[in-house]
Amino acid sequence: MKVLLTGGTGFVGGRLAQLLNNEGHEVLLVSRRAGADFNWSDASLSAGVQAADAVIHLAGAGILDKRWSAAYKRELVESRLCTTRQLAELAAKHGTGCFLTASAIGYYGPSEVEGLEESAPASNDFLGKLCGDWEAAAEAAREAGIRTASVRIGVVLGQGGGALSRMLTPFKLGLGGPLGSGRQWMSWIHLDDLCGIFLALLSKDSCQGAYNGTAPHPVRMGEFTKTLGRVLRRPAVLPVPGFAMKLLLGESADVLLRGQHVVPKRVLEEGLVFRFPELEPALRDLTA
Repeated sequence: MKVLLTGGTGFVGGRLAQLLNNEGHEVLLVSRRAGADFNWSDASLSAGVQAADAVIHLAGAGILDKRWSAAYKRELVESRLCTTRQLAELAAKHGTGCFLTASAIGYYGPSEVEGLEESAPASNDFLGKLCGDWEAAAEAAREAGIRTASVRIGVVLGQGGGALSRMLTPFKLGLGGPLGSGRQWMSWIHLDDLCGIFLALLSKDSCQGAYNGTAPHPVRMGEFTKTLGRVLRRPAVLPVPGFAMKLLLGESADVLLRGQHVVPKRVLEEGLVFRFPELEPALRDLTA
């Protein structure tokens, strides 16, 4: 299958591109970087969608890359909604077989409710609205009868990027510890399991709608840091106060300080088997 992939040079997309190639798919990369198969100009993108059997759209500005100024909030919105609409309209025009997009568990907003499933409503905060609009931006593809699905991604653990790479240095120096109270839920997923969800959605013609991209067993932040410390054989007793996070990150600190307990109900119903359903084996694999 020919798969048009955006965000294919990033943390998640780079690994997904490898696994797609391993399974015999031909990956067509969309990027502003030199050497990509297609770029974001209208003509090039149209040619890419026309050449592809499926589209996987992962591109978008990083949620925690910068403080949430008014300008960066606009960038977060525009980098997701505009590109998704553009691709969905082209997929509808060219009759693409499958259209998969990223979303995020920020859809649900901060919550202490346990077991949030895909049927839970969107939050009314900035991230909730952003994720809801992001998923709705694929409407042109859905209306054209194209099989469309979105993956609400949790905290991705992998090598060479994401949350774990930012945490390893202080932990290895013995300076690790929970963020804020440590009581907030952390709905995590191993990078290879997340890519496995995209691969499963690509291959199963019955799959459409929203799917939670998280491991089956979320943990509280305190348990996460304690487990990471045990795996690295380092102490994990120095908490990062919530006020310090607020000073550093501003409004976006709430993403880390207030979590959600999200479960991948629909993914499990599709019969996908997680390689790393539990946290400690996942961390041992990634820090070996």
